[in-house]
Amino acid sequence: STAIVVPEAQRAGDFSALSTAITDPLNGGAAFANNVIPQSRINPVSQNIINNWMPLPNTSGVQNYAGVTGDEVIIDQFLTRIDHSFSDSDQLSFHYIHSSRDFPAVSLNPYFSSDQRTFPNQSMGVQHVHTFSPTLLNEFRFGFHKGNIRRLNPRSNTDFRIEDLGIQNFLQGGPNGRPLRPDEQGFPTLNITGYLSMQELAASSNLDNSRTYQWVDNLSLFKGKHSLKFGADVRLHLDEATTNNWPFGSMTFTQDIASDAAAAYMLGFPREVLTPEGVPLSDVSQWRTGVYFQDDWKATQKLTFNLGLRYDLFGLPNEKNGVTRTLRFDVPGPLRLFPETPGTFEQPYVNEYNYLGPRFGFAYRFGEKTVLRGGYGIFRTAGQFDNMNILQLNPPAGGSVTVLNTNLNPVATIDNPAPAEIFPEHPYFNVVSVPQDRKRRNAYIQNMSLQVQRQLTRNDVLEVGWVANKGTNIDTSLRNFNQPEPGPGVVQDRRPYPEFATIRMMISDGNSIYHSLQSRYERRLTNGLSLTAAYTYGHMIDDIYETINRGGCGCQSARNRGAAERASSVEDIRHRAVVGYVWEIPTPSGWKGPVKTVVGGWQFGGLLTLSSGQPFPVNQSGDSQNKGGQEASRPHTLGVDAKLDNPDPAAWFDTTAFVRSTYEGGTGLYIPGSGGYGTSGRNPVVGPGVHTWDLNMAKNFTMPYSDKHSIQFRAELFNAFNTPQFANPGGTLGTGSFGRVTSTRDPNANRQIQFGLKYLF
Repeated sequence: STAIVVPEAQRAGDFSALSTAITDPLNGGAAFANNVIPQSRINPVSQNIINNWMPLPNTSGVQNYAGVTGDEVIIDQFLTRIDHSFSDSDQLSFHYIHSSRDFPAVSLNPYFSSDQRTFPNQSMGVQHVHTFSPTLLNEFRFGFHKGNIRRLNPRSNTDFRIEDLGIQNFLQGGPNGRPLRPDEQGFPTLNITGYLSMQELAASSNLDNSRTYQWVDNLSLFKGKHSLKFGADVRLHLDEATTNNWPFGSMTFTQDIASDAAAAYMLGFPREVLTPEGVPLSDVSQWRTGVYFQDDWKATQKLTFNLGLRYDLFGLPNEKNGVTRTLRFDVPGPLRLFPETPGTFEQPYVNEYNYLGPRFGFAYRFGEKTVLRGGYGIFRTAGQFDNMNILQLNPPAGGSVTVLNTNLNPVATIDNPAPAEIFPEHPYFNVVSVPQDRKRRNAYIQNMSLQVQRQLTRNDVLEVGWVANKGTNIDTSLRNFNQPEPGPGVVQDRRPYPEFATIRMMISDGNSIYHSLQSRYERRLTNGLSLTAAYTYGHMIDDIYETINRGGCGCQSARNRGAAERASSVEDIRHRAVVGYVWEIPTPSGWKGPVKTVVGGWQFGGLLTLSSGQPFPVNQSGDSQNKGGQEASRPHTLGVDAKLDNPDPAAWFDTTAFVRSTYEGGTGLYIPGSGGYGTSGRNPVVGPGVHTWDLNMAKNFTMPYSDKHSIQFRAELFNAFNTPQFANPGGTLGTGSFGRVTSTRDPNANRQIQFGLKYLF
């Protein structure tokens, strides 16, 4: 992988190699002479940190640093299973699984080379099946799962302190001024826009102990043409976990301050500061109950119906430690957090109960070779259980404070990011809140399909159909509901609720729609050859980009998303083709001895995957819209198609099709400075596709002492021709990687060869 690092000359203040004029924010934005920052103006903390925590260039070109990243996966697993039949009417089974997964990872920045992620898990299950009669059967299951997540950086539980870097007063903006525990310690995120970040590989510390108990009972009744099934599924979810976003704090340096992000860093002026919030611990529980009825009705010899109805009740989550709080918009008076007495619990949500899920399907046979199938169903989801954990980020248990520097005369510096002169006695906290109406809307998916299958010959089958789904109430949580509209003036004064900074609202108002034409051809084993080929032409449209697990919604206006956010999804893959084949070379029955051993028993196979690229967003660096910087800031388009006829990694799309979004003057020209929303769509460019070919070869050796014993040798080549699978190009206007592909989709997607030896008897 490659990235941009700050060269040695710029670390000494010399930006003369740049065509951009470096400006002085303390001198009315005047340019520095000869594009050189005087040594007396270079912040010594900035210089010391970058010299010790960011590597120097090691290659030429814009992407002037190359390195290796990767993840190692170590899995240990133990499984035991016991099955016992007490009689023809009663069978009992038990299983226990213990697995431990370790994921040591390597960062592109060698000074943050690794972190440790461990995931020990345990699960067990008991099943009892009782047959009352040939037409009545009952199945009962009990299951338990315990999962643990432990992710720590190398500075956790050491004597490392943020103050050792020369950064002072960073913790004074914390919700209760408490010092961080040793396990909460880590290097703060220092992000110079467009450059390799200086941050922990694990940007947050995660400790999670989740447990799930499940009770299921199914009763099956076979009566005439009906196969009836009734059942219930009851689950108890428990989760003792930390949740955090910036436990070590964050500073972002953009080009707004000094016309170049690296220059702003060397001057020591961040555009945005987020104070450390620590790692509070919550203990949440929730009951989920589902009941259902299903009838498989064979109406005629040719027609079968599948009818069903399910009802789910998702109980409201409860938190035992009393660390969760939320804003209450329905209480008279100033907007404030509830419960007002810390350490107590007050249910933040109002539940909904309309969680019916009907299911319908059919299959109709036209003669002996053609079948038409169709179906429709509504499937409910319980939403993000982690929503309750996130509410612990509010004061006093957690939470951070945002400090925004102005473009001119900035006060906050890297060595003193929360100075007393701009830090009020009652600071503007960043908070998390449930929706204004407090309703917990859970997502649901409508699945639809209509497919026809035709047997062409005895060994050839073709299937063609329409498959679609529609998502409603999809989670778009953590977008900044307190974002001001673009415009001049102090950001905090223009917020809808100026008594708070960022209000990350946990909302489920996203929508998606997907339609596809899917085809599949299968040639069953004939003369040693079998083949499967599938092609999908589909289109997915949605108005969301990121969910609660990734943070934000990727939208420009957090409160009024509207039709402007509707676009091809980042998950949209317009074309996808997959071909798989296996060829078993037949061995003539008359062959014996060494000839049979050498020539016979060969098998060759392969899997070819071709797919088009996926749309991705184009944003702009900095906060030229002057709305606080948390949500997307899109550029303007000039009416030019950004798609190039012959894209390559050095220039994947036409970058001149985009300009920074600003206010439009009466002349129709784009005027630099703070401005309005950009006119670019949400995902205007399509990235590189996928082209992989996996190959495998096997040789079976029959043992001379028995035809029932053999040894199989296998060789498997993944991405056999080592074809690069490019990731999306840089999508941030104003950075050196804009429009350029600088990495692959998966650092481990290069050719891999695997050998195996198996003894069969």
